[in-house]
Amino acid sequence: MALPAYQQEFARLATDMAAGRPSDEGPSPSADPEGGKVELQPGVVLDAPPLGKEFGDVLEGPEASYRPGEQVRVVFASAHPGNELHRDGTYLEVQRRDDSGWTAVADDGDWSTKHHWARRGVAASTATVTWDVPADTTPGVYRVVHHGDAKDVTGRITPFTGASGTFGISAS
Repeated sequence: MALPAYQQEFARLATDMAAGRPSDEGPSPSADPEGGKVELQPGVVLDAPPLGKEFGDVLEGPEASYRPGEQVRVVFASAHPGNELHRDGTYLEVQRRDDSGWTAVADDGDWSTKHHWARRGVAASTATVTWDVPADTTPGVYRVVHHGDAKDVTGRITPFTGASGTFGISAS
């Protein structure tokens, strides 16, 4: 197994870095004839929503209202985030309702948001989205949206989206 070798080298490098000394480069790795990468985690076999739920369903919704400085928390029925890395997109959005519909005010690239994935049993997953309401947040009606991609037993990956109920943000 390659994992113990990687762990050994990571530990050696970390020790050298902490001590402020250069590391020995060691031998060069042999060329990989297949051109593949080393996977340290097993792949996703399949995703399944919790019994009686669909992907994107809200399992724990937000409170009715919040003030700046408080934390909004929503839990969604989800799938493994490794199915699609969303490099050109996002796993979450915080949206504010305006005259034209819904406008994104934060996503997973914002410091105020967090996306926490957890496996629940063999194939079910949850995504917990939190948003620390910034001090300068405009009062109004908001919701949290979660984007994910589920893998079925045949390996087909299907995107899904879920949205929380609305909640208010009041002035501080």
